[in-house]
Amino acid sequence: MRIHRLVISAFGPFAGTEEIDFDRLSAHGLFLLNGPTGAGKTSVLDAVCFALYGSVPGARQEGKRLRSDHAGPALEPAVTCEFSAQGRHFEVTRSPAWDKPSARGKNGFTTQQAKTLLRERISGTWADRSGRNDEAGAEITALLGMDREQFTRVVMLPQGDFAAFLRSKAADRLELLQKLFGTQRFEALEQELSAQAQAARNDVARLNGELELLAARAEAEAAALAFDDSAAPAREESTARIAWLQETVAHRAAELAAAAEAAAAVSLHTSGRLESESARRERHRKLVAAEARKAAAEASLPSLELHAARLEQHRSAEVLTGQLQAVQSSQTQVRHAAGAMESAITLLRMAA
Repeated sequence: MRIHRLVISAFGPFAGTEEIDFDRLSAHGLFLLNGPTGAGKTSVLDAVCFALYGSVPGARQEGKRLRSDHAGPALEPAVTCEFSAQGRHFEVTRSPAWDKPSARGKNGFTTQQAKTLLRERISGTWADRSGRNDEAGAEITALLGMDREQFTRVVMLPQGDFAAFLRSKAADRLELLQKLFGTQRFEALEQELSAQAQAARNDVARLNGELELLAARAEAEAAALAFDDSAAPAREESTARIAWLQETVAHRAAELAAAAEAAAAVSLHTSGRLESESARRERHRKLVAAEARKAAAEASLPSLELHAARLEQHRSAEVLTGQLQAVQSSQTQVRHAAGAMESAITLLRMAA
C-alpha cells in the first residue's frame, strides 16, 4: 500500500481543510512527522485510519469527538485518502455522523449520518466503487490484507502503542504477522509436507509388516525343508556329497561311453567271419574286458540311485534343485551307455 494524498476537513484539531501531498514528501525518501505535543501528529494518523476503516484507534474512536470543536458550525467533517494497493489506484472519502445547524431541526441542528464514497481510477477517470460504509470497509480490508486492529498495530503505532503490540497474545501476533507477510502459502506447504511425511510413515509401517511376514514365512519353510539333524554342517556335507556324486557319475558315464565305442568298433570288425584264431582270441579278450566294465558300471548304479534318493528326500533349499537335476541327468546317461554296451556285447557274443 502507498498513500498519495490526504485531505482533512474539520477533523480532530484541524478546524479548516488541510491537504498533505505524500508523493511530494516521499520523493525525497524518508520523512518525519514532527511537532510538539498537541500539534496534531496523532490526528494525521487517525485521519488515515478513519478514511480507510471508518474509525480511529482506542478511545478516540467516539464519533462525537471526531469533528473539530474549532471548526465552523456548517463545515462538514470529512477525510479523503488517495492510495494505491495491488497495482490499483483508489480514493476514499468518509464523513462521520455530525450535527449540522438547521433552523428546522430540533435544538437548531439536524443529525447527518456517516457516509462513505470509494472510487477507483481507471484509465485516468474516477469510477465509483461503493457508497456504503460497510461495503467500502470490506473491500479496503481485502485490498490491504489487514483489518483496522491489525493496521493500527503494524502500520501506525503512535504514543508507544508498539509496546502494546509486543505485549499482545502470541496467537494475535501470529495471526497478524501471517496476514502481513502472506505466510499462508508456507502453511499450505507445511500441511502438504506433513501429509506426505505421514503417508511415508504409513508406507514404511506397511512394508515393515510385509517384511516381517515374509521373514516368518521363510523361517517356517526353512524349518520344513531342513535336514533331520537341522544342522548347518549337514547341509555343507550334503553339498559336498552332491559334488562328489556329479564327478563320479560323469567319470562312470565317460567309461561306459568309451566301452560302448570300443564294442561298436569290435562289432564292425567282426561282422564278417574271421578265420584267424589269433583274431578270435583277441575278440574274446575284448569281450571279457567289456563285460567286466559293464558289470562295474551296473554295480555302481544302485549306489548312485541311493545317494540321489537321499538327496531328493533331504533337499533343504532351492539351490540344490539344479544340482540334483544334474545327478539325475547323469543317471540317464549311465543307463543309455549301459544299454549301448549291452547291445555291443550281444554282437560280440554272436561274432564269437
